[in-house]
Amino acid sequence: MKQELINAFIERNLKNFEVNSTGWNELIRQMLFEFAIGGWNIEKDIFGKEKYGELRCYTYSEDKELNTVVKNITQKYAALSMETCEICGNEGKKRSVDSWETTLCLSHYLTQKPVIEIDEELNVRSNSKILLNIKDIVKVDIEYDLQKLCLYTEEPVYGTEGISFSWQEPNYYLLLKTIPLHVFPPDMQNPVSALFENLQHCEICGHKAVHQRSCLRCHQEPWTESQVFIEDYGEKTNYIKACQMDSFIDEDDYEKYFKYDRSFEKSHDHQILFGHHDLKEYEKLLF
Repeated sequence: MKQELINAFIERNLKNFEVNSTGWNELIRQMLFEFAIGGWNIEKDIFGKEKYGELRCYTYSEDKELNTVVKNITQKYAALSMETCEICGNEGKKRSVDSWETTLCLSHYLTQKPVIEIDEELNVRSNSKILLNIKDIVKVDIEYDLQKLCLYTEEPVYGTEGISFSWQEPNYYLLLKTIPLHVFPPDMQNPVSALFENLQHCEICGHKAVHQRSCLRCHQEPWTESQVFIEDYGEKTNYIKACQMDSFIDEDDYEKYFKYDRSFEKSHDHQILFGHHDLKEYEKLLF
C-alpha cells in the first residue's frame, strides 16, 4: 500500500476523534497507521473519543481475524493513552479534576487545579483570579465537618449566589481561619473557633494541624498504641517513618499540589526519620 494513501487515511480520520486537546494526536496517528498496515479497509472511516481519561475507539470488523487485530490495536492505544498527557503528549497519568477523570502530566494537572490565595487586601483569588473580598462576605454556609463552605456577598459574584471552597484546595483552612466568625451561622462559630484553638503538632509532617485524631495537612493519623498499629509497624518510629516516606514518594502528587499551602504553621524542630537507604528499601516493597 502506498504511503501517500496511508497518510491520507490517517489525516482524514484524525478529525474523527473527539478528544480534549492535541496531546494524543501522535498516538492516534500511530494507531491509525497500525490499522492501515493491519488489513483495515482504508476507505472506511474510524471514530473514537476520550472517555474517563482514556482513548476509546469503537471499531468492529465482521472478519474475525481482522477483528482480533483491531481489538489488540485499540486495547494497546487505550493503555498508552492512560500514560500520555492529553494536552502536551508528555508522560502523564490518570487524575481527577473537578470530578472529571483525565490523563495529564504534572504541569498541566497543577495548572487546572484551583489554588486559593488571599492577598494583603483580603482579596480571595483562585489561580490568580479575584473571586471576592473577605470584607464583603455577609453570610457563610458551612458543612458540619467544616470541610466545605459557601461564601455570599451582598452583590452576587459572577452571577452566582455563592462561591464554594473545599478542604481539597490549598489554603482552604487559611481562608476558614481568616473569615470573621460573626458571619458564620451561630451554631457553627464555636466549632470553627475550636478547630484552630485545639490543633496539635503532627509528628509526621510537622504542621500544627492535628484535629480529632487526624492531621488536616497530611491526612495521617497520629500514632496510638492500638493493636492494629502495633501489628503493622511494631513501634511508633516505624509508623512515622513509613508515613513520611509515603509523603516523600508522593505517588498521587498531593505534596506537589499543596506545596504553597499556608494554612498551618510548621514546627522548626520537626524531624525526618528516614534516610536514603530506608527509602530505597521501602520503594522495593511498593514497586
